[in-house]
This record gives sequence, C-alpha cells and structure tokens, in this order.
Amino acid sequence: MDRNHPEYYKNDNGASAFITGAVLGVVLGAIAGLLLSPATGEENRKQALKVAKKTKELAEDIYEDTSEKLGELKEDAEDYLHEVDRRARPLKKQAVRYASDALEHAEDALKDTRKKFFKGVKI
Repeated sequence: MDRNHPEYYKNDNGASAFITGAVLGVVLGAIAGLLLSPATGEENRKQALKVAKKTKELAEDIYEDTSEKLGELKEDAEDYLHEVDRRARPLKKQAVRYASDALEHAEDALKDTRKKFFKGVKI
C-alpha cells in the first residue's frame, strides 16, 4: 500500500504480535530445553542465565528497532499532513472564490427578479 494513502497509517498489530510471539518462543524454548536437558542443575542454571541475557538483548534490540520505526512513521505522517495542507490551501481559496461568485450571481438574479416583479406592479 502507498505511504501517501491514509489507510497506510492505520494501527496494525501484526508487528506487536510478531514481537510477542518471538519473545514467547524464546522463553518457552529455553524452559523446554532446561526440562529436557541431561545436564546438572548447576549447568542448567548457567545455561538459563545465558538464555536470560540473550532474551534481554533481543528485547532491547526489538525495542530499539520498534522505536526507530515509530519515529520514521511519525515523520512520514507529519510529512503527509504537511503535503495535504499544502495541496488543500489553493483548493480552499478556489472554493471561497467560487462561493463568493455564486453569491454575487444569486444577488444579481434576485435584483433582476425583483425589478421584473415590481415593474408590472403599481402601488
């Protein structure tokens, strides 16, 4: 979809669902690995710590990427709004001009009608 189309900026939970799934997958995978591991408790704790650190790093990376993408989307939205405003200004002026002309023509038509009506009426 084109970034200039208003639908482009509607809230899409696809990214947040992916992030949630990725983090949940890492955590569940780590738990399953620990439960099925033939290693000792000490080794499992060390492995769990490594997994926890990697999960934290992954979450930080995802947060940074998401923040960056959000900043880009915000800039795009601001650019889009400025462009809409820029394009709408001349249309607004034109609409005011047309409305003014239409009002003028209506007033002229009313005056002509009044003249014609009262031309034949004698009081």
